[in-house]
Amino acid sequence: MSQQPLREIEVHERVQQVLPVTTPSLLRTKSLCPKCKGAGYLRSDVPYGHPNFGKPIACECKEAEKREKRRQQLLELSDLGAFHNQNFENFIIHSSRIHHSVQEAYYEAHRFAQNPDGWLVLIGPNGCGKTHLAAAIANQNLRAGAVVLFTVVPDLLAHLRATFSSSSTEPYDQRFAKMREAELLVLDDLGSHQSSPWANEKLFQLLNYRYNSHYPTVITANKQGLIGIDERILSRISDNALVTRVIINGAIDFRPHNPRR
Repeated sequence: MSQQPLREIEVHERVQQVLPVTTPSLLRTKSLCPKCKGAGYLRSDVPYGHPNFGKPIACECKEAEKREKRRQQLLELSDLGAFHNQNFENFIIHSSRIHHSVQEAYYEAHRFAQNPDGWLVLIGPNGCGKTHLAAAIANQNLRAGAVVLFTVVPDLLAHLRATFSSSSTEPYDQRFAKMREAELLVLDDLGSHQSSPWANEKLFQLLNYRYNSHYPTVITANKQGLIGIDERILSRISDNALVTRVIINGAIDFRPHNPRR
């Protein structure tokens, strides 16, 4: 179906319908979108009786505002505080102590960060650098303006549980939707959570949605942690058509110098 041409809502209509209490001084100080003149909506230029007659259509500026709001909300839920300086430049890669599988993980992570597509799963022992690489991917895409959620799996589940509290300002469905629809989701330490039917089901719902939607996703885990993971999740992270997996073997634990790598 061809799109109907759009025309701008007149300024007097905008003030009357959208901003009835806006003062002239505020209108002068606020930068107005050249398309909608600050109304936030456009309407189809169609005749009376058409299904779209009088129907408001969100302007690009409105969608951009909503996207930035989601970006900030997910950033507040992210666990990047301790890892905000982690990047590819300060990851130790050229050293005789570095196992070739760590180098492979680095190159795959760097490639993914440049063009997030499909899933990247990094599996290795504690301290091998997988969290550093996952954080580097998240940080690089955040700097590029993407809507990113970086979270340790137990914290993700805790954020969902928090919505059931009487003091929560956000309903569960709304928070879960933001998480599953993030432009880039980075799940650190899959398998480290306390297993329960509820936790396993939430993780499956989250990852299954992103799997079916082919949304860019990064997962880190160690082999021990994967033992108790839901078989349905294991099936999805084993899909060679969507998932790039890197198994890190023989890596030296760097954590005495760089905690939570």
